[in-house]
Amino acid sequence: MSPRLPAGPPGRTGPRPAFVTRHPLLLVAVLLSAVFLLGVTSVLLAPADTRVAVWWPAAGLSAVLLLLAPRAWRPYLVLAVALVSALANSAAGRPVPVAAGFGLANAAEAYVVAWWLTRGTGGRPSLRTMDDLRRLLVATVLGALVIGAGVGATVGLLLGGDALAAARTVTASHGAAILVIAPLALRVGASPLRARRAEAAAQLSLLLTATALVFSPGQDLGLTFLVLPLLIWGALRLGLRAVSVELVLVGVLTSALTVRGWGPFAVSAATGVTDLGTTVSLVQTFLIATAVIALTLAVVVEQKRTATARLQASEQLFRKSFDESFVGMLLLRRDGDGLRIAQLNQTAAEILGAPAEDLEGRAWTPMLATETPVDEVADALLAGTLAGWREETWLASNPGHRVGVAMSLLSTDSDEPMFTAQLIDVTSAHEASQRLRTEKDFTSAVLDTTGCLIVVVHVDGTVVGMNPAAQRASGYDEERVAGSKLWERLVPAEDRATVSRMLAHPASGGAPAGFEGDLLTASGRRRRVVWSNAFLHDEDGGHSHVVMTGIDVTEERTTRRLLDHLLQAASATSFIGTNVRGTITVFNSGAEALLGYSAQELVGHARLDDVHDPDELAARAEELGTAPGFAALVANVDGGAETRDWTYVHKDGSTSLVAVTLTAVRDALGQHIGYLAVGRDVTEQREGQRLLEATLEKERQAAERLRDLDRAKNDFVSTISHELRTPITSIVGYTEMLQDGVAGAVSPDQDRLVDAVRRNGERLIVLIEDLLTLSRIEAGTFVLEKSTVDLRTVLTRAHETLRPMVADRRLDVRFEVPDEPVLVLGDRGQLERVVLNLVGNAVKFTDDGGRVTCRLDQHGTHAHLEVGDTGIGIPAQEQAALFTRFFRSTTARERAIQGTGLGLSIVQSIVRSHGGEIYVQSEHLVGTRVLVQLPLVAPAELAGAGAR
Repeated sequence: MSPRLPAGPPGRTGPRPAFVTRHPLLLVAVLLSAVFLLGVTSVLLAPADTRVAVWWPAAGLSAVLLLLAPRAWRPYLVLAVALVSALANSAAGRPVPVAAGFGLANAAEAYVVAWWLTRGTGGRPSLRTMDDLRRLLVATVLGALVIGAGVGATVGLLLGGDALAAARTVTASHGAAILVIAPLALRVGASPLRARRAEAAAQLSLLLTATALVFSPGQDLGLTFLVLPLLIWGALRLGLRAVSVELVLVGVLTSALTVRGWGPFAVSAATGVTDLGTTVSLVQTFLIATAVIALTLAVVVEQKRTATARLQASEQLFRKSFDESFVGMLLLRRDGDGLRIAQLNQTAAEILGAPAEDLEGRAWTPMLATETPVDEVADALLAGTLAGWREETWLASNPGHRVGVAMSLLSTDSDEPMFTAQLIDVTSAHEASQRLRTEKDFTSAVLDTTGCLIVVVHVDGTVVGMNPAAQRASGYDEERVAGSKLWERLVPAEDRATVSRMLAHPASGGAPAGFEGDLLTASGRRRRVVWSNAFLHDEDGGHSHVVMTGIDVTEERTTRRLLDHLLQAASATSFIGTNVRGTITVFNSGAEALLGYSAQELVGHARLDDVHDPDELAARAEELGTAPGFAALVANVDGGAETRDWTYVHKDGSTSLVAVTLTAVRDALGQHIGYLAVGRDVTEQREGQRLLEATLEKERQAAERLRDLDRAKNDFVSTISHELRTPITSIVGYTEMLQDGVAGAVSPDQDRLVDAVRRNGERLIVLIEDLLTLSRIEAGTFVLEKSTVDLRTVLTRAHETLRPMVADRRLDVRFEVPDEPVLVLGDRGQLERVVLNLVGNAVKFTDDGGRVTCRLDQHGTHAHLEVGDTGIGIPAQEQAALFTRFFRSTTARERAIQGTGLGLSIVQSIVRSHGGEIYVQSEHLVGTRVLVQLPLVAPAELAGAGAR
């Protein structure tokens, strides 16, 4: 049997004594009676010239009462202690107000002590550790301070005495009482008193004798500490409980003898060395000192005894575990030669392959074929850089055996450090692991490389795993699907019944061993899969899992449906398939509609050449030098598809011209299995093509004649313009001379007529110039003399030119130019022509009282020239023809406003020749806005050319 382990670490709580549990009310009654009797006795025995008792054991009993009684009773017991203490003081002759004050102080003291000792605990506190002792000392100090403050206040306020002296005396007396008596209510460890009754009797007798001797009449301070060695003896040998009882007896005896005027402290008072209050305090301080020393030593001994018991139990347990362990256990000692086996169990000897007695003392390192030298491991463990070491290795001392080794530091003795090592024979496990790894690698390779979809499912429908092919087909990662039901993600609702039946009854006749169904993908689409199922069995022979192996036939089914649909569709295209010998195997509805035969009439009975014009086939055969018939059709097909027109013969004997694409058909292995003729009736198309070609030829000839006429027209306009410009210029010049009086004085009527001739001549000159400009533009001879131009100067000159034109008009004409130069690359004269034309149109088509605005600014890389007016505008339906030559709006014609309709066409040509664009916005009878955009001069161009 394994040795019994000691109880766990001593706690602070525990059950109350059986007497307390069974008779709590009796305990309360007894303790309250004792508090009353001791209180009366302490007051009666108090020295006549002091207000307080030498000792107050009732304080300790009050604390014991609150510690032992149920915690729920504590509020009522505090009131009971206050009442009993007050009654005791009153019965001893103290005034009622003083008795009440002392009673309240005693109750507060008891409550503080009990509260501190049980704070954070669930029951009865303990006195087993130094923490417990510190808690007791703190509770004693707190209780003594509370009673000292309460008694001092009562004495000072009600009795008019020395409050400080009373507080000092009562603090010491109550502190001694709590420290000596309270341990009786605390849980302590098992006492060795039963095994040492004789020793305990002798020690107790000597202790009481020594105490009586020290406090006998006439003794001075020389023998005061004779009690301490005897209490130390008890603490070392008899345990805490015995020491607690002895402290109570010493306290009672010491206090009683001192009250009688005996002992060293009473002698000091009698001789005048100290006053009586100081003597009382010294007695209680003596009790406190002896209690602290004795209790401290007893607690230390108790802790040592507990630790020793645990150590012995642990050692026995370790020894038993070491010897009987199924794991090989070794103790290693390190000396100057390295690690040696100090001790090992039978399991380790069997693993190492030698008797234990032969292995003890042998070097440990050579027995292992480790990658890491064991001595280095030991150094690292000693240095603290390695907490422990594990490795799986082969045994050099027992070849063929593989072991798992674990090694850790046991002790750090500087001379011979000890290590512990554990061995486990893993030879069989290693071999099985190798076989399993090989099988797993093989299985993984098969699963990863196969094109089949594999899904492993538990019989309850839970997905266990998927191979990469299944993951690619479904779009799900294995981690996302594993753990979910098969029909939650992968199987549609209509197939759930089939799958559930297969999983629930795999051996029944109604359960499918395989089925064809849809696979749901992560994107929401479906793929058609043919599944085959294989069931795995558990140790009891029952079905545990099913391996579903699927072949994705989505494309195949789709292709088949498309082909069936294509063949059955009412198509104008004929599909005729044959085998390699030319026998028809496919004849679609388009072929039926084209030739008038049904598929049943020809499939398997006729050849492809039977529906062709025999004379055409014969001519083709003669051309190719092949045999007539089917051979002539496919002579050039094996190298690729051939498309040409053939004549098909209908069932009724009529013919059609058909565009046929003939292709050789091969299977997946590349074997030639037949031919496919795809035809379309092109009889009407070919006739239409011939008619179209004839029509296009006629149109081509007509267009050529039109181009010739247009060239002749342009030449005529150019010639006439040149011929007209000279005489009209002369006419205008002679009219100016007549107006100047070169031929004599001109009357007003004559001047008016001559002026009309001049003005109309100038109009003709402008018209001729426009015609010549358009002629040059169309002929490609229009040349611009470009340079860097500041558009501000162009607008300024245009403004000056137009000033006479608007002098007699009531128009608001504004030219808005920026302060900075606006530089473009262009022909200054042509740009002025653009501005004059646009502003002139705006002035001409705006009635008096209107407004004309010409604005220039820059936007990004372009200059913007905007001309706006509030004139008659242009009807929306006519704006598309704005830039057509000779265009004039209906409104302008109705109002008989003069113009040729060439201005905007010329402006557009000039702007585009400068790389710009022109835009027009107009609203009829509201106004027109024209925007010209011209590219600005780039900085590099400006640096090279310079502004002019």
